[in-house]
Amino acid sequence: MAMARLLNLEEIDELLDGAGRYRSTIIVGAVQIQQESDWTTARGDPLQMAAGDWWVTDDRGDRWSVAADVFAQTYEQLPDGRYRKAAQVVATELTETVTVQTLEGLATAEPGDWLVRNPGGECWPVPAADFSRRYEKV
Repeated sequence: MAMARLLNLEEIDELLDGAGRYRSTIIVGAVQIQQESDWTTARGDPLQMAAGDWWVTDDRGDRWSVAADVFAQTYEQLPDGRYRKAAQVVATELTETVTVQTLEGLATAEPGDWLVRNPGGECWPVPAADFSRRYEKV
């Protein structure tokens, strides 16, 4: 893996300036966790969840954490008890290996992956294959 450069807020703003708007296309299951917990991304990035955060699982079994306040602001519960991300995001495809400071810790992205930002400003990288499966342009 190439050496990843840590993006600062100004660089993130520049990358996302004029970026496309997207919406999530997937329905997920989610449970609120009761105690702080560590987890590792598919890329091997160690991240942390705080008590009250949400553990989200998609239909393929992929899992990720969402901070409690971000979940409350961006997800809506469906009648069957599952959830949909209601908030639109901005996103851009990355051309180099970078590291991004997320709410849960540092996460690495490779060229072709996407940098995504919620309306509240939270950013995170999404692998290319996951982005094309989870998001559609608005």
